[in-house]
Amino acid sequence: MASTIFHHWLDQFRALPPTRQRWIRGVLWAIALIVVFVAGLAVGRTFGLPDDLQARAHRLAATNAALEDQLQGLQQQQQTNATALAALRSSLANRDAELQKLRQEQAFYARLIGLDSNRSGLGIHSMALAPVTGTRAWNFTVTLVNTAENADAARGTLTLAIDGVRDGKLATLAWSDLAAPAASGGVPFAFKFFQQVRGSFMLPTGFVPTRVTVTLHPEGGEPVSRRIDWKAALDRQGETATP
Repeated sequence: MASTIFHHWLDQFRALPPTRQRWIRGVLWAIALIVVFVAGLAVGRTFGLPDDLQARAHRLAATNAALEDQLQGLQQQQQTNATALAALRSSLANRDAELQKLRQEQAFYARLIGLDSNRSGLGIHSMALAPVTGTRAWNFTVTLVNTAENADAARGTLTLAIDGVRDGKLATLAWSDLAAPAASGGVPFAFKFFQQVRGSFMLPTGFVPTRVTVTLHPEGGEPVSRRIDWKAALDRQGETATP
C-alpha cells in the first residue's frame, strides 16, 4: 500500500514541468536541513556537558589564574631575596676587609709600643722624610702613639721646627717659616691609639738642615715635643702603617 502511494506521488512528480520539479527539490532540501539542525540541537542537549562539569571547568580556570598569580609573586620574592643576599655578601666582604685592616693596625701598634713599654700617654714615635724631586719641598710622615691605659681620643695640631746652618751660622726655622699659609695653624691630628700624620714644608735656599723638632699641641693638654736627627728621619722614608 505504501509502495503504491509512493509510486503514485513519484509519477505525479515526474509529470510536473522541470521548473516545478526543481522548486520542489529545493523545498525538500530546506526541510531536510531544518530537520537535521533540530536533531543536532536535541542530541547536543541530551549528550552535552552537565552543568556540574561546566561549573568545575570554571573553577579550574579560576584556580589556574590564582596559581599563575602566586607563581609570579614567588618569582618576585625570589628576585628580592637574591638582591638581599648579594647585598649581605657585599657587606660581609666589607666587614672582612675592615677586620683585616684592624688586625694589621693592631700588629703595627703592638710593634710601636712593645710589650714592655712604659704607658706614658701621648707621644711621638718616629718621623720619616722624603724630598720632592726637583723642588726644595719635603714630605714628612710623623707616627703618633697614645700608650696610656683607658686613654681618651687625642686631638690637636702638630708643628715642626728645623735646626740647621745658613750662611755659615746656626739657624732655626719655625713652623711659620716652613708651612704654606693654609697650614699655618699646624697639621691636625685625632686618634685613639696611633696615627700617621702627613704634611709638607719648604726649605729656603742655602739652608742645610741637621735636626727636626716635632711638637704636638693637644687640646686641653701640655705640648709634647721630640727632637729627631735629620739623617735618621731620611733613613725612615717610606714608612707606613701596614705590617
